[in-house]
Amino acid sequence: MRAPAKPDDIIEVYADESSQNKHRYLVLGAIVVPMLDTADLIEAINKARIPELPNGEAKWTKVSKSKAAAYRRMVDVVFDNQDKWHFHSLFVDTTQQNHKKFNDGDSEIGFNKELYQLANKVGQLYSKAYFHIYPDYRDTKSSPEELRQILCHGARKRGDTRDWPVRRCQFRDSKKTLPLQVADILIGAIAFQLNGHDKAADANPAKLELAKYIMKRAGISDITNGTNRVAKFSVWPRKLRM
Repeated sequence: MRAPAKPDDIIEVYADESSQNKHRYLVLGAIVVPMLDTADLIEAINKARIPELPNGEAKWTKVSKSKAAAYRRMVDVVFDNQDKWHFHSLFVDTTQQNHKKFNDGDSEIGFNKELYQLANKVGQLYSKAYFHIYPDYRDTKSSPEELRQILCHGARKRGDTRDWPVRRCQFRDSKKTLPLQVADILIGAIAFQLNGHDKAADANPAKLELAKYIMKRAGISDITNGTNRVAKFSVWPRKLRM
């Protein structure tokens, strides 16, 4: 029987994706926060939004000059508290995906595999924790419960001794979930550069500035190289089977 996890052993993972269908590079990322700190994280994000963003959903596609300061403060919430709140991400070159060979011809299966890889990496980085995973809601045939069970079985196969390390996996609505909004901003900045939007003649100046700011705070000079795997702000260039 599954033993209950203590609240201070639970880590919450708020996962989002960017550029799934439109561009070359697919980026997935997650804000990782101890469950007992989630309320503090949400309060800090709420304060950071004021006064430019008192209402509505904050997301990369909405970055503008008039709200740029609020977006900087929102990402600062993560960078200024890296002793508590982390960010992990991966990116995939979709031109190298072979859905016919590896995913039964289904791009959704390919996407689910990348979500699994990100969640699996988090599970290994925090090797003594138990997890509540909250992907942003999307229209899909696959249920979050399937992902939870696959992650737990995968952990067991690699010798993980935790008893069902993923205790919850449920969709969340990003419009109502502030950590997902911050994850969207961070992965949006990564995808903006990977997909060359920062080089476009008509590049949004506010997005250009914010993307550079995020990379400076993360200490990243070339996003294509990724970062150290165990960095508190990590970017993983995923290499696919051919």
